[in-house]
Amino acid sequence: MTEARLRKIPADRVGAREFLVQARIFMRDARVEKVSNEGRQVLLHQTAICACDAILLAAGLQVTVGDRAHLLRLEHALEQLPDDAEELLDTLDASRARRVEASYRAGPVPDASVEEAETATADLLERAERFVGRPMPAADAQAKTDAADTSA
Repeated sequence: MTEARLRKIPADRVGAREFLVQARIFMRDARVEKVSNEGRQVLLHQTAICACDAILLAAGLQVTVGDRAHLLRLEHALEQLPDDAEELLDTLDASRARRVEASYRAGPVPDASVEEAETATADLLERAERFVGRPMPAADAQAKTDAADTSA
């Protein structure tokens, strides 16, 4: 498989909001106590991926399919946020690694790991919602207006 990479695409806040809706669904499902820790870890990871995709899409970026795509999403999505997110990146990357263990190696996920992942993922989702909810920069708004004018 090839290495994943970051590419520029047209920014799309409407599409980004769709990713946030899906992220909220995954987050809600991850909070169901009857779900196993391993299942919750997978759902929290999916929440993080959707939140990252929302941030990236709103910024006009996309990660291609390939090796390291999930980590690349985390790194580049968090780079778009206005606040320092180094500690959040470390926590979410550790959560991603535990999801790999649970998904591919049938490894158990301790309660503390799920709680840490839930806290970090909730933080990411809140930051993503703030980022996507920001008004579009003037250049993005003008590009969307120009595109609408040419398609009419």
